[in-house]
Amino acid sequence: MARTPRHWLLLLCTATALLHATFQSVRVLVSYRVLALGGDAAVIGVVTALFALVPLVLAVPLGRAVDRRHAAGILRAGVVVSVAGALIIALSPDLLVLGLGNAVLGLGQLLVTVSGQAFVSILSPPGELDRGFAGITLGVSVGQAIGVPLAGVIAAASNGETVETTPALLVMTVLAAMALPFVVGLREPPGSGRTPDDAPPQSVLSMLRTRGMKPAMFSSLVVLASVDIVVAYLPLLGEEFGFGVLLVSALLTARTVASIVSRAVLPWALRTIPRRRLLLSATACTALPVAALPFLPNPWALGALLALCGAFWGFGQPLTMTWVVELVAPADRASALAVRLTGNRLGQVSVPLAAGAIAGVAGTASVFLVTAGLLSAAAVSTWRALRR
Repeated sequence: MARTPRHWLLLLCTATALLHATFQSVRVLVSYRVLALGGDAAVIGVVTALFALVPLVLAVPLGRAVDRRHAAGILRAGVVVSVAGALIIALSPDLLVLGLGNAVLGLGQLLVTVSGQAFVSILSPPGELDRGFAGITLGVSVGQAIGVPLAGVIAAASNGETVETTPALLVMTVLAAMALPFVVGLREPPGSGRTPDDAPPQSVLSMLRTRGMKPAMFSSLVVLASVDIVVAYLPLLGEEFGFGVLLVSALLTARTVASIVSRAVLPWALRTIPRRRLLLSATACTALPVAALPFLPNPWALGALLALCGAFWGFGQPLTMTWVVELVAPADRASALAVRLTGNRLGQVSVPLAAGAIAGVAGTASVFLVTAGLLSAAAVSTWRALRR
């Protein structure tokens, strides 16, 4: 029987970086493509929500499949589906096909996320879950830091009144395909996954009733939805401020680079700062900076605020992953992560739709104010849970 490669975490993080370079840059380019195809702020909200619609339904069944030792196959399928979604978006002639491509890309991201996180929970040595989750989320941030500016440079090279997104989208499609060689050798070790001796699978309702699960999911949901809102609406805010696509890409990269730094130092930070303070900081320390974004048309000020948000959001995702998996039995960890991911996708569907509706009526600034309100609510929820 083939064995799992010794440097499995490095391979997984490299594939994650390549894929998320595609995911994040394509999502930024989609906003410009919507505008070029005649859409507005409300349409951006709908198309952004489609990215999370299919995962909202399929996350938990996929988590169950991963618990039954199908992580390797699901990871490889996720790479193929991601490439297909990016290609559909790159060649989309209208808003309908663009929305379809975004839904396919969202499914691809779901497949690689559920299986990738499962590999961390399966293969990490005891007591090193934080290190594994910090590593995979660091791969996410590194990919975003590479992909967004690269796509911005390619898109900015176009001439004309609208941003030409097709060349950049095709490059991102190739980048996603480059992840496949890094995942073909990854597989579950013998004896992993659910066995006949394990207790019956824990139901979703039972997981949600577990003390701490709902606040952990809400914090994760709000942080990820906040990142999505910034990615989707900063191009629109940038156009109102007169910023070009290259400057907007640089601002988004400032957030990503800050997340890279915070995730790289997370193991050290956990040795010096209580975990609950780091968890709380992801929401409590980012509400005011998000609220201030639409009122500071200075790019240096915006970059500083986005970097501050990125640093604290960088702590939030890996720590909520560990929080969730430690609430359930080892045989149910992939399912628990899938439940968390379902909550994330629920936020990624509902928050952009609500944001698009609000932006169409009250303007772009209102989107950031509502997001700041959600971050404040999540901070209160996390504080109450951790206090107990």
